[in-house]
Amino acid sequence: MPAGWLVASAVLGRPVTNAEPYPHICGRRLTAADTLTGRPVDLLRRDCAACAQQRHDRAARQPDPAGGAVVDLAAARARRTARKERSIA
Repeated sequence: MPAGWLVASAVLGRPVTNAEPYPHICGRRLTAADTLTGRPVDLLRRDCAACAQQRHDRAARQPDPAGGAVVDLAAARARRTARKERSIA
């Protein structure tokens, strides 16, 4: 199990494998026994990997201001990089 899943496993009290989507742990409390400091930690949205993935997915597809269509930013960046590489060569 990857190290990134350990916090979710500790918070949820069950093993979280990489075969399932990362669970939302925002709004939960990491118990004192599960922390290095020995103090409980309240997890916020910024601490939640599932929330971060959702923010990333929303940011990757933004509306085009010119026509209201959805622009795939990853594809646009790839096209721009390819044009730069062709102009250098």
